[in-house]
Amino acid sequence: MIETWKLLAGLGIFLLAMQLMENALKNLAGEKLTGFIHRNTNTPLKGVFTGTIATAILQSSSLVTLMLMAFVGAGLLSVQNSLGVIYGCNLGTTLTGWIVTLLGFNADIGIFAYPMTAIGALLYTVTYQKPKWSPLFQFITSFGLLFIGLEYMKLGMSGLTQDLNTEILKDLSVFSYFVFGFVLTALIQSSSATMLITLTALNTGIIQLYDAGAIVIGADLGTTVTALIGSIGGSRARLQTALAHFIFNLTTDSIAFALLTPLIGLSVYLIGNDQPLLNLVLFHSLFNFIGILVFLPLTKHLATFLERIQSPSPKTIS
Repeated sequence: MIETWKLLAGLGIFLLAMQLMENALKNLAGEKLTGFIHRNTNTPLKGVFTGTIATAILQSSSLVTLMLMAFVGAGLLSVQNSLGVIYGCNLGTTLTGWIVTLLGFNADIGIFAYPMTAIGALLYTVTYQKPKWSPLFQFITSFGLLFIGLEYMKLGMSGLTQDLNTEILKDLSVFSYFVFGFVLTALIQSSSATMLITLTALNTGIIQLYDAGAIVIGADLGTTVTALIGSIGGSRARLQTALAHFIFNLTTDSIAFALLTPLIGLSVYLIGNDQPLLNLVLFHSLFNFIGILVFLPLTKHLATFLERIQSPSPKTIS
């Protein structure tokens, strides 16, 4: 059976670690990151690189997208220059899956997670009033907590394989798994957490590789909800940026869903059929890379389309 509290504790620790890491990185390199994005978006390819690196650092495509909306809204970036960054955000967020797969499931977390958490937390409590050092120790602590949360989630779900009636899972369609990934990500506002849950379920044999692929596609689309919510009541530029994010993800995820079988087959061919976790994260990276290849030559056309979109005019009461 599922150990619910252990599972939820693991998810809570993971999400807390993500938040702590995000705050630490903003304090460590917030201004540098802002300048980096502003200087390196004048071509779509440079924007892709910038979006990939920024999202890999912050581990939140939603955060980078919201930052972009602020830049565009303030007139610091044009809508067209922001598009490349949006493309790169999706590729950058796949790093979570690679880290979790290569380290979280294949290594003894006690070797590095517990010492990092212990040393980082102790030094953070000593230096929390010293801005020069406290963000660094906060980052170290959050990195350790990230994998401790993973371990708790693995333990919480480990008993499910023994008690689960697999006939129930067989009745679910691939589209149902897609919807699950979309709804879960929209609710918890973290595609990284959804990816973590999916990898955990795949690792324990609860779901199969194709089902996990559908969940990941749904999670990819679920990340657009944050930006769409952030555009409510905002400027025309913010709306355009949020719609660009939605259009890119919707198109990319539609392609991925249509090519689910051949892309999963390709990942199995490249890695082997005995590495389902690596197969999944490679599939995640592949379909996002395909999306970038599709949209790069269409960037000017997408920007022209977005420029025609106007913010809703406020209604007047006569």
